[in-house]
Amino acid sequence: MSTESPHVAPTRPAFVPSPRQPAEPPSSASAPSPPATDDTHAEPEGVYSRHPWLVPATGVACVLAIFVAMMLLTVVAGGITPFND
Repeated sequence: MSTESPHVAPTRPAFVPSPRQPAEPPSSASAPSPPATDDTHAEPEGVYSRHPWLVPATGVACVLAIFVAMMLLTVVAGGITPFND
């Protein structure tokens, strides 16, 4: 005793487009490889690669600088800080 619901619209087949044709035929030539580099002209090492401890130290310094800046801006704006008496 299956009855169709009056609120369901009749279905129709979905439209599936066909793939487009390429504008140019595929190239059979392979891409040229970059020339091999020699180590005679190497770039100088950066500060962070020479001193790996600077990465966490810079992160800690940035967090402290942001904390101090927030406290100073709060005081300048007339607010209270946790360090007020």
